[in-house]
Amino acid sequence: TIWDYSILPDEIPYPDILINGYATNDMHYNSVQDAIKRNVTLEQSVFELSQSFIRQVLTPKKGCGHPPPLLLYLDDYMGNEQNEIRETMISSRVIHELSGYYGIGSISYADVVRDIVYGDTREWWFSSNWYEKGDYERAVHPHMGMHISTVWVVGYYLLNLMTTYCSLPRDGNRPNSIVGKSLEKYEYNPQYGLPPLREPNKNLVGNPKRKPRGLPPLLTDELSIEHVTQQWTEESQSNAHLWKSNEECIAEGHSIDEMDHAPLPKPCLLSWVANLERHLDNPKRLEGKLQPFVSSNDGWSAADDNGKLGWVPSSGLGSKFTMNWKSVSQPVKAVTWMIMRSYGEKWAGSTLNVQVYSGDALFASEDIVGFHDKHTSETYNIKMELDGDGVTVGSDLTIKFQLTGGSTFKISGMAICDH
Repeated sequence: TIWDYSILPDEIPYPDILINGYATNDMHYNSVQDAIKRNVTLEQSVFELSQSFIRQVLTPKKGCGHPPPLLLYLDDYMGNEQNEIRETMISSRVIHELSGYYGIGSISYADVVRDIVYGDTREWWFSSNWYEKGDYERAVHPHMGMHISTVWVVGYYLLNLMTTYCSLPRDGNRPNSIVGKSLEKYEYNPQYGLPPLREPNKNLVGNPKRKPRGLPPLLTDELSIEHVTQQWTEESQSNAHLWKSNEECIAEGHSIDEMDHAPLPKPCLLSWVANLERHLDNPKRLEGKLQPFVSSNDGWSAADDNGKLGWVPSSGLGSKFTMNWKSVSQPVKAVTWMIMRSYGEKWAGSTLNVQVYSGDALFASEDIVGFHDKHTSETYNIKMELDGDGVTVGSDLTIKFQLTGGSTFKISGMAICDH
């Protein structure tokens, strides 16, 4: 959601490096239940979600404007949501397979410490404390030692990546270009002490052609060696406008700065996630963020309890508020709420009713549950698709919220967008 809807701080219009560190979430109980509902295995579910994310990030949103960031996957899962060791390594296997296929970076904290942890599963420097109460129990969140160690593992990877890149030979005529990067075919270059060929004009058959531009085809069980080249070539040609070289972009009048730093397009009328932006880290700032759009408010306010900032019904059951936009400047086809679900007496029965209107026409309505029976507080993305073509440019948009069950709720983010 954050990448798809460009929910990034203003000071980061386009990231140079993107690290996906959601392995623990991918292996969580919620992910297991989601896979069961969709009648697929957890490994299939993690694979599909990861591949979708990789392709979304690596596909430019605009040619000559958004070169893909350096995408790195971090495997930090050393939990016991699954008790069988091979099952706990599902995320690791998926990351390894996809990073090899798409040529992205992968870092595994889990592989670094796996033998230490399995050699003594009662330790809790590098994993969770599975015996904290004496008997073996579920514990997926590790302690401070893991977080410190992960910083060192990631730091080492980046240092190794940088030193390797900087030691690659450069094109003598273009000092900022890596040798071979811009060549149209693979060939031998007698540079940097390498000897010249004895028969430089000899034609060696069977040499590979330059690979097609863009991403390889979607990796599926049906993708075959026989047809992969044809599919990749066809996809590259159909999306050629996204995969232009620097030379082609410059020839079209684009500047280097424009190609490197063009901000991501903003597909949303409003988008925010509490604590994500540097200047959205306390109740006063959150209220200032929402104030221009809230047309009426009966009992809702910003609150920060236990370090979890959000928009909450401070007056309890029946609290309501309305958000309004006059003559929207872009279409709205979906609204997404990042909500927290929690447990205990305070959260029992928590339910929020949300209705989306344009004029008198109701485009979507949903009752969103804010509680669960797990002893954790977790964030969920609730996406509501609007009927038909949604709210069109020039139309009014009204969204009504009311707490219809329980005594509390928490909205920790919103995305009101064109898809």
